[in-house]
Amino acid sequence: MRPSASQFLFRAQLSIEALLMFALFLSLAAIAYAATSKTAAAAQEKISFELSRSAFFEFSAKLRSVCIMGEGNIRTIETKGPPAIVEAHGKSFSFSAGKFSQSANSSCEITVQATKPSAFLVLENKGGIITVS
Repeated sequence: MRPSASQFLFRAQLSIEALLMFALFLSLAAIAYAATSKTAAAAQEKISFELSRSAFFEFSAKLRSVCIMGEGNIRTIETKGPPAIVEAHGKSFSFSAGKFSQSANSSCEITVQATKPSAFLVLENKGGIITVS
């Protein structure tokens, strides 16, 4: 027995509807993926910024400590975020890591030997001058 034309069209319509539903599902999945990846990237950027900010505060505190404690005092800092670079001019310095950058002043003169970004910094008081390497 041969299927009638109406049965054939009904089956074709069901196939087309199933394909449309699958296409709709794929579209929704693509939108959800795009939204999730943008949110994850923004969260990662915020985490990196906060880690850099935390490293700046740690650097400032240890710089103050090395300055106050006097000759021969050494402190080390290991940044948990992006590598940092320090630039100094007299008693003022700037600290940059990733998209974070901050400037501050010190009671002691500062010299910087590290010229490239580094995740590990050493602060040493040599005769009242703080050396960053």
